[in-house]
Amino acid sequence: HFERGEFDRVVTLYDSRFRNLNGPLTVAAPDLYIDVQNAASMLFRLERQGVEVGDRWNELADKAETRIGDCLSTFTLPHWMMALAATKRWPAADRMLDALRTIAAKPEGTVPPLVRDHALPVCAAIVARAKGEPEKALTLMRPALKGMEKLGGSHAQQDVLQQLFLDCATKAKSTPDAQRVIEHVRKLYAVAPERRRGYALA
Repeated sequence: HFERGEFDRVVTLYDSRFRNLNGPLTVAAPDLYIDVQNAASMLFRLERQGVEVGDRWNELADKAETRIGDCLSTFTLPHWMMALAATKRWPAADRMLDALRTIAAKPEGTVPPLVRDHALPVCAAIVARAKGEPEKALTLMRPALKGMEKLGGSHAQQDVLQQLFLDCATKAKSTPDAQRVIEHVRKLYAVAPERRRGYALA
């Protein structure tokens, strides 16, 4: 439905199926990491297509504020930040970045390097993009691209981060960066980027 441009149907499915706030699974686990990833990713994709998503970011941002400092799921971190940035909760976003810096500075463990090299720069880039600074976002995110899959997630889930970088490259009018990410995703999917809604315009 998304690729067909049937966005009303996508929004209906969002509310009635995979982010039904009254559904028993969501009520039981309202901030389950994979549900948060799916929800934030879809809202981000919809907004890139010019779709008005209303106040749907707010409930995710509310939950994001309560999870600041929780880095057990490193791939979820950019999704939490998407919600904070989309709702312009800048003090909360700053607290989250500070928490990530604290984690990144720890000398031991498997999580600190992932946060330092990938999650922190991507989250900082999300904030810069939301503040209308695409060039800064590119500078922040560019070093994190290589090895970003270490954060976790499938190719389909990682795709939202590739679209994030492409969006910044397009807004910054950086053709080399746009070409770089388009050629990267070309190797990952059977459907060429020219035929995918998130990439075709670029």
